[in-house]
Amino acid sequence: MSIASGVSGVSGVSGVSGVSGVSGVSGVSGVSGVSGVSGVSGVSGVSGVSGVGGAYSGSLSLAILTSRDGIAGPYEPLPAPPAQLPANAEANLHLWGPIERVTMISGELLGALGVAGSGESVSLYTLETGGGTADVAPSATYHRLAKLTRPTPDDFLAQTAIVHNYADLRPDRAGEILNQVGYPTEFFQPILGLRAGLHKYTIELIALVQAIASNVVLQCKHRLACVRPDRFSGQLMPLIPTPGHGALPSGHATEAHVVARTLIHLMAGKAQLPRQSELLLAQAARIAVNRTVAGLHFPADSFAGAALGLALADHLAQRAGAAGAEARETTFHGPGIGLEDFHLSKVYDLAADAPKAFGSLVTRGNALAVVSAAPLFTWLWGKAREEWPDA
Repeated sequence: MSIASGVSGVSGVSGVSGVSGVSGVSGVSGVSGVSGVSGVSGVSGVSGVSGVGGAYSGSLSLAILTSRDGIAGPYEPLPAPPAQLPANAEANLHLWGPIERVTMISGELLGALGVAGSGESVSLYTLETGGGTADVAPSATYHRLAKLTRPTPDDFLAQTAIVHNYADLRPDRAGEILNQVGYPTEFFQPILGLRAGLHKYTIELIALVQAIASNVVLQCKHRLACVRPDRFSGQLMPLIPTPGHGALPSGHATEAHVVARTLIHLMAGKAQLPRQSELLLAQAARIAVNRTVAGLHFPADSFAGAALGLALADHLAQRAGAAGAEARETTFHGPGIGLEDFHLSKVYDLAADAPKAFGSLVTRGNALAVVSAAPLFTWLWGKAREEWPDA
């Protein structure tokens, strides 16, 4: 899971000692998701604006005070007040700050998702609404998007041996692992050539879908309550501190796959670099596996996270009206997973460029009957697509 270090813009605070590392807790601030916005060498980078729009120092505030005293003079009112902006209009969205915009749109999207758990399973539901006014409630119907069933304790014990074996890769992967403690947006950046000044809305979109994934994942983790690998063996000695929340589904796997699949939808019909979709998904899978290398996750966690992230990405793209996007009910059935290791080819068909089923472990059912529109999210999606040249 990731740390929304950037929310306050006080990057130092999140930097303070790897507290971000300790945290996987990051999901909590990631819930609002704003971390990506200011963190991704992106929107906050766009900001040199930290100078222009960020926090003033005490000395700068005093200097502005004396400057005003020297030049402002007596108050002179406008002859007429400025015109009111149109109420509840997507046309206003470009006027708001990136952090505020992402937070607002995340509310629109999260309001149409529900998580419920019972027994060994948890399900993610989407909300279909119809009608409604300021005085009359809309009609509401829930449809299941994903169901996760946790493995048995014996399954997790068997998978501990896989986690132990993956530790041999730590010398090779340590740099990646340490730089992927938070949202690993920078690892997708070079594949597409993302630039803060040119792709600010795309960066906001990435931050937003990671935030949605973080929120959903934390609710699923709480309900499934799967303990981490280090509770099965003291020999694992994780490379970084174990996050303070449950193991399954893997937050990093969910977030990375929701980003990769979202970007694939976003770039449909746009100019593509060679192997672009393949590289995005390969990066997502590698990020997921790195968490097993670090000793933090079982392969089962990555299976569940990847399946959840891919389903969630299809749902969000469909809500934005993306051409060809179709959300399908997806299940992860963990009991009996045993020594099955995670690999991208088991959850995604690169030839068809679509998620796939894998035996009884990951299944894909019918398309969701109705997906409600999301006007704020659709606006952001459209602005992000405008940043990329057509094919």
